Amino acid sequence: MKLLLTPLLATLALNAATAQTTFKLGVRGGLNRALTTVAPGSSLSGPNTYARSAEKNAIYAWQAGLVLEAAFGNFAVQPALLFSQKGEKFNTNVYYNGGGSGFALSNISTNRYNWLELPINFVYTMHGDHGLQVFAGPYVAMGVGGRQTGTSYIAAPNISYSPYEFDNRVSYGTATNNQRFDAGVNFGLGYRLGPLQVQAGFGLGLVNLHRATPSFDPGFSPLTAYNFYNDASYNRVAQLTGTYFFSL
Repeated sequence: MKLLLTPLLATLALNAATAQTTFKLGVRGGLNRALTTVAPGSSLSGPNTYARSAEKNAIYAWQAGLVLEAAFGNFAVQPALLFSQKGEKFNTNVYYNGGGSGFALSNISTNRYNWLELPINFVYTMHGDHGLQVFAGPYVAMGVGGRQTGTSYIAAPNISYSPYEFDNRVSYGTATNNQRFDAGVNFGLGYRLGPLQVQAGFGLGLVNLHRATPSFDPGFSPLTAYNFYNDASYNRVAQLTGTYFFSL
């Protein structure tokens, strides 16, 4: 009898849990304050003087997509499919002086990378369908383009160069510095009021966005420039989103 009751009780418990689970589909939109990490500058001294520096600042971008919610009591699982734009403002400088001559290179760019992102957030809401929320969960993302715009400057003794304006489409692959895939974790706080959910969170990227390619250092060769996109870089994104859910 016990052998017969055990699977029966398990089946009843599963059916009860399933009956209490609600499913909703949501539409999400939001604002990203996007930034990436930056490697420290370096310098050389001796017969040749060489220094380089890099600075990154945040850009404001957007995200939008669909969210599926499976809720049971105060807990919910919310996988989503989002288009999310990230990146940074990237200012770099290289100075070289050797053998009585030298040059300086400066680059100012705004980099916007487009990601197709799949986050899976585990959410706790204090009163079930309303109240303060806490959430966390992993994400994976695939790069689907973007743009790099800005200006490059070159200065050398007795030589005049005009600033070079560029507007380049972001590409991925083995011949570029850009990694196609990213992954990390999201976490934050929110508030739920019926079908409306507002969340403030942070995305912590764990994958180096740059793939190393051959690079030469002007500290040793004045004919080539340092490739700052060989330095490790990770996404850091503050997010403010709103989601409206519809019952299924």
